[in-house]
Amino acid sequence: MSTDLDGRAMHESRTETIRSPEDVPLYSLVPVRGPDGEVLDAYRGVQRQDTKEVVSVMSRKYGLVQHADLVRALHAVGEALDKPDTQEEGLRLNPRFTRESIRLYSNGRRMEMKLVIGKKYRVDSQNEFYPAVRLLNSLDGDTAVRMEAYSIRIACCNQLHASAQSFMEFRELHLASAEDLLGQLQKATHEILDHYEDALETYVTAMHETMPIAAFVPALSAAGIPERHVNRMAQHLPEYFGSTLWGRSSRWELYQIATSYLSREINVNPQRERAFERAAARALLLEGSAVEGGELTPA
Repeated sequence: MSTDLDGRAMHESRTETIRSPEDVPLYSLVPVRGPDGEVLDAYRGVQRQDTKEVVSVMSRKYGLVQHADLVRALHAVGEALDKPDTQEEGLRLNPRFTRESIRLYSNGRRMEMKLVIGKKYRVDSQNEFYPAVRLLNSLDGDTAVRMEAYSIRIACCNQLHASAQSFMEFRELHLASAEDLLGQLQKATHEILDHYEDALETYVTAMHETMPIAAFVPALSAAGIPERHVNRMAQHLPEYFGSTLWGRSSRWELYQIATSYLSREINVNPQRERAFERAAARALLLEGSAVEGGELTPA
């Protein structure tokens, strides 16, 4: 089902937060019957084992990639990469900081898992980032299996994050075993880490470039973020001589205003969340020419 950035859809899908990899439900392929009760050999239903709900109907050629297998594999990758010293620091700075989060949405048909990797990068004294990956899977072939990179910035008891470009997509890959799945996710995660410093240069550039504050609202609106959200973000713009429409600010500062709102004040499904994140980045981070200056080093 398609949705726009305004969040309107034909119906609202249910979202579930999963507490641990062991709690992710399993699915089975079951026969599909036609209106007269006949078995349709060309199709299979994807049935959730705990609720017996059929969440999707696919062709018989479809190869089921379980949400649970993906979650366990990425969890194993995170355990191998975990650095307790940096994780403890993150937890101490922000008690709401979590290394893993798992959500099911579209009535369980789709799954999102986020994993924060305990290797801190410091851009300057006020901006420190952790690399993170977002793993998406769907049981209708729409986003099965896809991994993306993004960043976590721990500040003011808030996890500010923004999607980077997609680094790896396995949509057409059919995996023969759990070992194959683990190996592919390990490979993708390491490839993301290899490119992470280059990706964060976008942030460094945005810290040195400025844009008119008056362009904040039209830029976000043109990127597709609904007016009601943009107007609420604009309430936090810096004031110059009593007016928010005068003066300039760095792209980074304006982006933090947008991302802080998206992180704290709205609760949407992962698909819509990604759309908002990308729209804000497109509007506030990615325009303008590169500038020299800024330094990125592992902490």
